[in-house]
Amino acid sequence: MRVTSLLRSVAGLVLATLFLGGCDKDPNAPVPTVITPKLAIPGDSVISRQGSIRVLFAGPINRATALDPGNFTVINTCTGLPVPGSLRFSGDTLVFSPSQALPFLTGLSVRIQGVLDENNNAMQQPVIFRLRTENPPVSDVSWEQLASPTNDFIAGVSFVDRDFGMISTNSGGVYRTDNGGASFAALYKNLDVTGTTIRLASRDSAYLVGTPSFGGSTFSASALFRSIDGGHTFPVIFSQDPATMLSLALRKRTGAAPEMVIGGSTFLSSGQQAMAAWRYDQQKDSIARFVAAEAGTFGAMAELSPNGANAVLVGGQQIGTGVPTAVAAAYRSTDGGRTYTKVTTLPSSAPRLRGAGFIDNTRALLLGDTSTVLRLDVTTGTVTALGPAQGIPQSTLDPATGTQLTYNFVRAAFAPDDRTVGWIIGFLVRRVPGQADVRRGVILITRDGGQTFTRQAVSNAPENGLGFPELFDISVLNKNFAVVAGDAGFIAARKSDTQNFAGLCSFRTTE
Repeated sequence: MRVTSLLRSVAGLVLATLFLGGCDKDPNAPVPTVITPKLAIPGDSVISRQGSIRVLFAGPINRATALDPGNFTVINTCTGLPVPGSLRFSGDTLVFSPSQALPFLTGLSVRIQGVLDENNNAMQQPVIFRLRTENPPVSDVSWEQLASPTNDFIAGVSFVDRDFGMISTNSGGVYRTDNGGASFAALYKNLDVTGTTIRLASRDSAYLVGTPSFGGSTFSASALFRSIDGGHTFPVIFSQDPATMLSLALRKRTGAAPEMVIGGSTFLSSGQQAMAAWRYDQQKDSIARFVAAEAGTFGAMAELSPNGANAVLVGGQQIGTGVPTAVAAAYRSTDGGRTYTKVTTLPSSAPRLRGAGFIDNTRALLLGDTSTVLRLDVTTGTVTALGPAQGIPQSTLDPATGTQLTYNFVRAAFAPDDRTVGWIIGFLVRRVPGQADVRRGVILITRDGGQTFTRQAVSNAPENGLGFPELFDISVLNKNFAVVAGDAGFIAARKSDTQNFAGLCSFRTTE
């Protein structure tokens, strides 16, 4: 009997233990909430440079744990460093705001862990989101800066092949590269010659226009110079006094010496300034001169068509009294620059013109201040204005701050091997009251023969590829090779027709 009683006692104890153990979980206790976070806007994986990251949880949470910076971390995957910022709730949404703007195309890794639900039950596992910041305003960074031999203003650039080219400066210097711009050697320097523009006919033959002082005795003349020793010396071919020669367009000819047109100004017998152009035929050693009949005009550039049949001359005309206004003036030639006819179809509101460039044998772009881009049919004189619908950046004025952005275009050039590909270059002036003006270069590309344009940037230049100096000249060898040059010795090249769009981590700073 004692054994039986003992067994019954042990069995009762085991059952009691099992019963008590099975009651550890209170059947009335709340069920843990699944609190897996998700982006507030599904698929919202691209944010602005200082945009917020917004997260929703699947159920009520302990907000203090969600606001713990250790539980919500954001890493810049381009640098591997944490992104400083602040956390807050907006309604049911957890919001992370960066302390400062991030670079464009910055990768972000967001890790959320350790967040408790309203009953202090923890997340089952960390959750990671991957985002990035927005694209830059200009994504095509096809241009790369070349090593410049000077800080002077580069007025001319010309290449005869991918390796060999020359640049000329406003201060009378000429430099040569034979390695595609990796380095330049100083060739020629003449302090008596200023404002030079250079064009190459071959590696040995180069032409310059500029203003010589001829030993300090003459200061109002301009001249065309030629080098036949690879740029070491530049004897004068012809000069005119008084005159100002500002541009040189050269056309090579198979089996013959080149022909060229020069744009600028001279003076009428009345003593007033007038637009002028010169056509020089090296083969015949002949010069044809044109002087506009309109007084108060001034020339900026002359350009010759690819086949040499047509030419344009552009500049401005002073109108009004007191402080005169410069409006657009242009002439067209259908005999290769020997004679010209005034273009009478220019918009009355068009400001002065600075440059030009032929799209093909009959159509040219005329370029000027305040976003002026005009397409001229040289044979008919018909003018079409291009604007924002064609991708031309527009000059603006912010009335609230007084900030003014003015786009000015100076040159256009198209690829000889593919006339659908071409460029417009120039500069932007940013004017803020009480501050010094800021000037930046501008590059526009077309792939449809000048119907539409998009902006390009220079790789590794400040301000997200747009902070390079103003541009003045361009040399286009073909659609795979082009070089631009301008202020502060700036030179950049585009060595492939591949559009080099910026990728993730392309921009490491917010400049």
